[in-house]
Amino acid sequence: MKAVILSAFGGPDTLQVQEVDTPRPGPGDVLVRVRAAGICHHDILHRAGKLPGAKTGVVLGHETAGEVIEVGADVITHKVGDAVVIYQRQFCGMCRNCLRGRQDMCRALGLPAVDTVGGYAEYVSVPASMAISVPAGLPWQAAALACCPIGTSLRALRTLANVSPGDSVLITGASGGLGIHQIQIVKALGARSIAVTSSPAKAEHLKALGADEVVVAPDLKFGAEVWRLTGKQGVDVAIDNLGMTLPEVLRTMAQGGIVVVLGNLDGKPVDVSPGLLIGRRIRIAGSGSATLEDIRHALAMLANGQIKPIISATVSFDEASHGHALVDAKAVEGRVVMEGWS
Repeated sequence: MKAVILSAFGGPDTLQVQEVDTPRPGPGDVLVRVRAAGICHHDILHRAGKLPGAKTGVVLGHETAGEVIEVGADVITHKVGDAVVIYQRQFCGMCRNCLRGRQDMCRALGLPAVDTVGGYAEYVSVPASMAISVPAGLPWQAAALACCPIGTSLRALRTLANVSPGDSVLITGASGGLGIHQIQIVKALGARSIAVTSSPAKAEHLKALGADEVVVAPDLKFGAEVWRLTGKQGVDVAIDNLGMTLPEVLRTMAQGGIVVVLGNLDGKPVDVSPGLLIGRRIRIAGSGSATLEDIRHALAMLANGQIKPIISATVSFDEASHGHALVDAKAVEGRVVMEGWS
């Protein structure tokens, strides 16, 4: 089969299409023909060698949708022809975290493209427990985005931050793959969003997607404007998709607010004032992958139209390097999705 292999750490040209052995499903596994795969910033960081445990010679990709074409022995949950999305990591199903529904914190981990084969390939073989059924009629490209940009965001907003009708929600990196879907989730939850972008050219699109307010901050200094927009009350919830903006985000928080950190783009430490946290009773929570429940919820919201997948460009898997270059150049809003082989 064909697969896109990370030949070395570096730029987009390190992604090379190669012929590799087609995997075979073992007992309890399903073989999936990959129909679509999203390009996440996680993939960009891995390609650049900036992720802990990053390896070369692997297949990237953890936003994968496809069709079951073979089932291994003992599989009773899936059949040939089922449409599925692939959960982002392996989980054991038996540890304390798995037994309470927190597959995202399983000690077995199995990070995509670090310990498992990723989705930039014609076929993947995974445990059947990782293959989540897709509602009938949902397009492949939309399904591929359920796990990461939508499921991850849904967990942060609904489960961790408990966003409620009437809340004000700040979103940094709002034109990226996470932020652009968070705007829609906030609206679906009945709350008010303040979207922050560094690009003036993207402001109108964010408004069109439902952002109640858009703050353009090329220098990432948005605290004063957010404070003004909230009548000097601050926001109830903030989703920080960038990481280096955390000190500025904290300036915008209301009494008793919560910040959920989803991004760490430059990997550098930031300064946080304990006095500010104490004085305003601010909570900070880190979040990462969605759970199985979150992804099923995300798929349902996609299927019923509550969330529209934002896909700025579609390229073939052979053009993975071009897709990465588009993301590197910040030339897209939302996701670049790969589909088909030339």
